[in-house]
Amino acid sequence: MYCTHCAKKIDEAKVEAKSSSYLLSEEVGDATQINYVCPRCGHLIHADISEAETKSLAQAAHAQIQRARNFFASGMGMVSVGAIAIVIAILFFFLAKKPSNQYRLVVNCPEFYVFVVLATIAVILLGLGIGFVIEGYRRKKANSTLLKDINNPTFVQ
Repeated sequence: MYCTHCAKKIDEAKVEAKSSSYLLSEEVGDATQINYVCPRCGHLIHADISEAETKSLAQAAHAQIQRARNFFASGMGMVSVGAIAIVIAILFFFLAKKPSNQYRLVVNCPEFYVFVVLATIAVILLGLGIGFVIEGYRRKKANSTLLKDINNPTFVQ
């Protein structure tokens, strides 16, 4: 596969990092090549890229950060709606305890069915929402690290 930023054949076995894989030459040695991971396609980018390619990489990182913020916001919305649904489901659970049955749970009344449906929807929304929040946070952190490396003088060419 070819990355749009470096236009070189990439050995995919070398791509192990999930975020900016900046290596200081003092840590590993002078012969170590500095590598980054493209936020668009996930392929390895070598440090000997031009100024235009650096700008393109920064634009890609900014775009990925915006997508990560959208993931995070969608996840938080799902978590909020799921929390509201679970509260309403609990109310219907208590409504399913009928006073005519000495406040014992009646499982064949409409209130119990509403409880089951709302509880199922709430669990699904909470699960998806938490997953989206974690994924959004992870993507934002990875691309912010890459952007920080590009903006600071640590992005050595």
